[in-house]
Amino acid sequence: MTERRNASSPTGADGERDASAFPGAASGDNDEQTGAPDVRSVQRRDWGWPNQRTLLLYLLGGLLIAAVPVVVARFVDQPPGDTYTIDIPPGTAAAIAAGEDVEVVPDELDLTLRDVLIIVNRDSVAHTIGPFEIGPGEQSEHSFNEVAAISAYCSLHPSGSISISIGE
Repeated sequence: MTERRNASSPTGADGERDASAFPGAASGDNDEQTGAPDVRSVQRRDWGWPNQRTLLLYLLGGLLIAAVPVVVARFVDQPPGDTYTIDIPPGTAAAIAAGEDVEVVPDELDLTLRDVLIIVNRDSVAHTIGPFEIGPGEQSEHSFNEVAAISAYCSLHPSGSISISIGE
C-alpha cells in the first residue's frame, strides 16, 4: 500500500503525524508529554505594510538626515563676526544724574549674526543696556546666533531706551 500525504495536513494517510511538516522536528524537538513535534516556537511573520511605529521611525530618521546638514552648515565654515566693545567710564551715573549728555552707547545698535558685544562697566553703579544688566566693575560678553530686533530700557540714555537690531 502506498502512503498518501495531504500537503495541507501534517498527518499522513495512516493518521500518523508527519514530523517533517513541522519546523524543528527534524532535530528531534518533540514535546515531552505527547511526543509530538513542538510547534510553539514557530512565529508567523507578516511581511505586509509596516506598522505605525515603523513608519514613525522611518519619518524621524528621514527628518534627522535632512536636518543635520542644515544645522552643521549654519555653524561650520562661517566667518567670525565683529567684536563691539561698550566701555562705561567711572562717574557715568553721576554725570547722567547731573543732567549731562553722556554718549557711551548709541540709541541704536546694528549687529549681525555671530557678532560679539562686550560691555565693560567701570562705573560704581550697575547699568542696563537692553536685556543686559552689568554690575559695577563687571564685564559681560554676548554673541548673537539668531536674528532679532530688541527695544528695551537703557540706563545710559536720557530717553531710557535702546534699539538693538541683529540681522544676517
